[in-house]
Amino acid sequence: MMQNFLLIGAFIILGIVVLSLNNTIFSTNKTILENEVHITGIGLAQALMEEITAKAFDEKTTGNQVVRFPDQLTASANFGMDSGEPPRDDVDDYHNYSNTIDTPRIENYQLNVKIRYANPSNPIEDVWSQTFLKRIQITIINSKYMHNPDSLTISQIVAYYK
Repeated sequence: MMQNFLLIGAFIILGIVVLSLNNTIFSTNKTILENEVHITGIGLAQALMEEITAKAFDEKTTGNQVVRFPDQLTASANFGMDSGEPPRDDVDDYHNYSNTIDTPRIENYQLNVKIRYANPSNPIEDVWSQTFLKRIQITIINSKYMHNPDSLTISQIVAYYK
């Protein structure tokens, strides 16, 4: 009889250990997946950032055109794709750009771009008037694996110098 109680006790302890081990493995796998989602999202956003920063600063600075005064640049209200121009040939053409990307392991990354003029005295501040600074902001969302407010945002300031 005593052996039966010991056997039952051993099975209870074994069950607790197995459940605890499964919980630890599940938690670790979830953390690994979340990290992979974030790292991949940052990589996708950085690749898009490099694509954007490789473009001309403004439509008025493409080719050999030179701008001497900020008010000669495109007005903020006109940011975005222009009709009749080559596709995305300058930074502000990416304003309101949105793209959904699937990777081999994780699907449904949403990349959203905002372009704003930045205040030369305080570059983290947006301004509506033209300046020789533009802020590129890319937000990465994955609704399946990232939950609000768990989106990622990267920003970069680009400058035009004559």
